[in-house]
Amino acid sequence: QDFVQGLSILCRGSVEEKLKWTFQLYDINGDGKITKDEMTDIVTAVYSLMGKLTDPSLEEGTVAGKVDTIFQKLDRNKDGVVTLDEFLACCTEDEMMTNSMAVFDTAI
Repeated sequence: QDFVQGLSILCRGSVEEKLKWTFQLYDINGDGKITKDEMTDIVTAVYSLMGKLTDPSLEEGTVAGKVDTIFQKLDRNKDGVVTLDEFLACCTEDEMMTNSMAVFDTAI
């Protein structure tokens, strides 16, 4: 049921619905905040799923660097966690992030 619901949001949802779904994916423990460890776990999992298709290839330093860059951008008040409000604000103001949600419109 969760899979079908997620697929429906990715295919037919608004940008905000897709962003909320993405936030919930990163919020592994469901406490309403994304920690750097949670983000690292998800980015590592995505790299693992993509295997050799990733550019650059999966390296621990690569994941840590990507997570640091993204986390600094998202954690607007620099308290060490990313809230849903911070996530939505940053992603809706960032054209690249908004456009990345449109990939799901044609990819599935």
